Amino acid sequence: MNLPTIVIGLIVLAAVAAAVASMVRRKKKGGGCGCGCSGCPSAGICHPQKR
Repeated sequence: MNLPTIVIGLIVLAAVAAAVASMVRRKKKGGGCGCGCSGCPSAGICHPQKR
């Protein structure tokens, strides 16, 4: 591999890592997939009713 290939690979890896970190932070704050829950068939799994 040459230097440009390595640099581009590192840039792509950094972008993927940033996206995953953002998803983890959003999930820890109580967020979900980013869309509304009104039409989501998995809303009961993401936000179960508290009893």
